[in-house]
Amino acid sequence: MTQKVNPQIQQFLDQFNAFMLTQPKQIPVEAGRLAYEHFSIMQSGIPLRMRRVEDLTIPVSNGSAQIPIRIYIPQLGTQLPALIYYHGGGWQRGSITTHDSICRNLALKANCIVMSVEWRLAPEYKFPIGLEDCWDAYHWFLDHGPKNYNVDPHRIAMGGDSAGGNMTAVTIQRLKKENKQLPKFQLLLYAALDLGCSMPSYTTYNDGYFLSAEHVQYYVDHYLHSRAEVDDPMASPLRAKDLAGLPATHVVTAGFDPLRDEGQAYYEKLKQFGVPVTYQCYESMIHAFLHMTGTVPEVNQIIDEIAVRLKEGLSA
Repeated sequence: MTQKVNPQIQQFLDQFNAFMLTQPKQIPVEAGRLAYEHFSIMQSGIPLRMRRVEDLTIPVSNGSAQIPIRIYIPQLGTQLPALIYYHGGGWQRGSITTHDSICRNLALKANCIVMSVEWRLAPEYKFPIGLEDCWDAYHWFLDHGPKNYNVDPHRIAMGGDSAGGNMTAVTIQRLKKENKQLPKFQLLLYAALDLGCSMPSYTTYNDGYFLSAEHVQYYVDHYLHSRAEVDDPMASPLRAKDLAGLPATHVVTAGFDPLRDEGQAYYEKLKQFGVPVTYQCYESMIHAFLHMTGTVPEVNQIIDEIAVRLKEGLSA
């Protein structure tokens, strides 16, 4: 069977590609952030109702800044498992606003509390500052989740999409290395796991599928200080030598995505090291498809499937 893009997504791509032909290759950083926010709100439809949503800021460990977080509580009066979620956006875009729909869906459908973390972005805050924010937010939640939000301390997962998937994989590897408390489950959604940008899918899906290979390279160049950092597992978690002892993981990739091959490679490597891991490639999808719950009906079914995996991963 020939691989085909989902018809509603193809419609979106036709419009997007026609529009991009008239645009400069790289738009200014702030304009890019606004465009991503606009895309995520337009594509996601009406927000799902939550029993409680709380916005607050938390300090980073060196006290130099406060970062925004948003906590989604689908059910009151009972202890629930939780997911700490790191948003995507090429290390340069994304926020608790752009990922509001994804977090609401996961909270409601997996019946877990979700903490969405707005880590600091490049190019203002380059590698590894965003990672430090993710590390600090995880430890803040370990302290405050159980006592302030009735979170089950033994059932906390960590996950993210795209650049946020990178932050997830790196943070969990670091926790293991430093003998800190690991999350119970890891959720990697079309994650950026090798910043070398050289796997075959970068050629196969080079252009025309929303995220181009050129854009990924641009994001990497503005996140890292130099190309030498690509080899550092803190930047490219796929390049870590030892993945033994990591938590159970579910890896999701999109069929028409330059990042497809690195997701599959990470799955294979986790398996080699004996980590309980599942993998699903959604063949008709593009990068960032999880935002499209309001425009592509199939995405809602996919989020249902991801939520089932998350719920299983967080089961007692």
